Amino acid sequence: MTKKVLRLIAAVLLSAIIVAGTMVTAFAETSQYVPYENYTYWEDITGSGRKLVYNRPMYNTQFVLSNVELGIEAFTELVDVCTDKNENIYLLDTGSPDVSAKIVVLDANYKYVKQISKVYKETTAEDGTVGTEELDFTGAYNIYVHTDGCIYICDTTHARVLKCDGEGRYIDEYTLPDSPLIPDDFTYRPVKVVADSRGYVYILSEGSYYGALLFAPAESGTAKEFIGFYGANTVVNGVLGAIQSALNRMFPNNDKMKNQNRVLPYTFSDIVIDSKDFIYTTTDSAAKGQLKKLNPGAGNNILKSNDKRFIDDAVNRTYLGGLNFALYQKIVGLDVDDKEFMYALDATYGRIYLYDAQCRLLTTFGGGMGSGTQKGTFQTASAICVKETKDENGTVIVNDVLVTDKTNNTLTVFRRNDYGNMVVGLTRMTIDGDYVESREGWEEAIKLDKNLQIAYTGLARAYLAEKNYEKAMEVALEGYDRDTYALAFEYHRQNLVSKYFGILFAAVIVIALAVIAVVVFKKKKGEAEVSGDSEWKLALSALIHPGLAFEEMKDKKRGSVKVALVILLLFYVSAVIQVLWGGFLFTKYDPGTFNSLWVLVQSVGLVALWVIANWLVTTLMAGKGKLKEIFVVTCYSLMPMIGARVIYIILTNFLLPTEGSFLGILTTAAMIYTGLLLVIGMMRIHDYSMGRLIGTSLLTVFGMAAIIFLMILVGILLQQLGGFVATIVTELLM
Repeated sequence: MTKKVLRLIAAVLLSAIIVAGTMVTAFAETSQYVPYENYTYWEDITGSGRKLVYNRPMYNTQFVLSNVELGIEAFTELVDVCTDKNENIYLLDTGSPDVSAKIVVLDANYKYVKQISKVYKETTAEDGTVGTEELDFTGAYNIYVHTDGCIYICDTTHARVLKCDGEGRYIDEYTLPDSPLIPDDFTYRPVKVVADSRGYVYILSEGSYYGALLFAPAESGTAKEFIGFYGANTVVNGVLGAIQSALNRMFPNNDKMKNQNRVLPYTFSDIVIDSKDFIYTTTDSAAKGQLKKLNPGAGNNILKSNDKRFIDDAVNRTYLGGLNFALYQKIVGLDVDDKEFMYALDATYGRIYLYDAQCRLLTTFGGGMGSGTQKGTFQTASAICVKETKDENGTVIVNDVLVTDKTNNTLTVFRRNDYGNMVVGLTRMTIDGDYVESREGWEEAIKLDKNLQIAYTGLARAYLAEKNYEKAMEVALEGYDRDTYALAFEYHRQNLVSKYFGILFAAVIVIALAVIAVVVFKKKKGEAEVSGDSEWKLALSALIHPGLAFEEMKDKKRGSVKVALVILLLFYVSAVIQVLWGGFLFTKYDPGTFNSLWVLVQSVGLVALWVIANWLVTTLMAGKGKLKEIFVVTCYSLMPMIGARVIYIILTNFLLPTEGSFLGILTTAAMIYTGLLLVIGMMRIHDYSMGRLIGTSLLTVFGMAAIIFLMILVGILLQQLGGFVATIVTELLM
């Protein structure tokens, strides 16, 4: 018996060890401690912003390199990194007045190979003697290695871009061109450079809002040529700015001309090029559209990014200890891989944002907020580069993101993990239209991380391609993907109409006959009587004959407060139901933040505020309406909006967004109808003319604002009083 018990205990312990080992192995990749947060944003939930959610890490910090690990002398200021087609890494140390700049070359395995500290240019003296001139590039801030192996160095301090081979031998240089296209006040300080497959060179100059300087390649017998500026940002002027500008032009004077500020476009902070010669740019600003993809020729932005914010909407408070302030975010670097995924670097927080080709954020990693000392964090992130290792079939097997820190003088290498490889691969399949093939993968991705919105889009598209429209709608609803939901709903609705057309047609005929029968019956019987209480009859008659109904209310002292309260309750309930039960394609709300009490304040509270303010104003302005009459008239006038909301709720569950223009007309008509009823009712009960009604209405609005201000003031005073009393009690108890 003892042996059996011991064997049983041993079996249980062995099973526990196996289970624990399995859990540790499965959890090791994602539970590895990182000193930063991985997160993304869910789009299109409320219609007024994005929602931050934490997601499973897609990148891990592989290692951090400094001069110590490389076995070389210390860096002065590590400002840039790039790779060549052979996966060699080039690090640019900008140097100092006492230390020359250098380019440190590493191989694909991050081992030191060599360094270039000078560019050697052959010179020929007047006597024909051939010599060598050493060109120093201390103060350079950017390096680019072309596919042909040529190195371009933005020698910022010396106002030139040097072109040399892999050994540092001089080939060419790009200085400020002598061209009428260059403004007289233009300062040439090249900070970024790229070149396309045709040999065209794009150079960004520090502080230039004209775009990149574009040089055509040197052809046989001709020198390189400056052909103009490329891809400048445009000025986005708001409505008020446009009105002010128009007024200034219509009524100019010397003071206006003197004090008028010139609005200039934002300057580019980085420029990169992909394998298809498309130019990508970043803008160092908090405005929208910081990332752009430009045509090689025209320079037009072909990304749907003008209304996209590529940095955080709100600051992650974890780093700030809950303090209510934000640091200015600054995108300083960008790189694009062969699958058109974009990697943007924010220097302020040290974060890397991974976007797909359709500007959807997959994940965010990195951090430090200017004080990073742990792996994966930065003090001053300065540049970013993507290095991909491919197999013989061209499949990416290793994806590394390299980030330099010019304060710590380190190179941090992030490596995409298995989960990240899966998500990126599936995303590219969905963009390419391989929906069915990606379905199982997206199902697995959602099991691993339910916070990845793009996974729901991919899975919904897969079900849509399989013509499983109901399932596609279900998944799209879960992932707040209204575009895919609309496509699936359109096909699903077509199937329902085809299947139940006979029943629907018969129902329409029956309803039409019933309406005709009711109309005929009423005509024969004469004036139809409204069933129920007579006060309800008066309320309903106000919709058709408001003048007579409100006149009767005033003269015969009619109008029920109970009926008015019921209508007000229906007004509130319809507002809540419109949000909760409205069609998914037309209703945007966040279930986690929806508050019916706020809806109560916006509906019932607004009505109560109007009634009280109007009563106070009209009492002073010889109005004859009593508080009860004002309340009843206001509530009776709300019935068109209640009816419109009911129709709205029904229609939004059957219409597509392309068919929703009627809903706006319906809502507008209901508001106008309500306003008309309110005007007629107020004129009747107060015995006002239209002019006097308009005046008292304006004063009523002002009174509403005053009441709100007083309520806020009283709330603040009560809060301070409560704090004062609490302090006294605490002191007495201590």
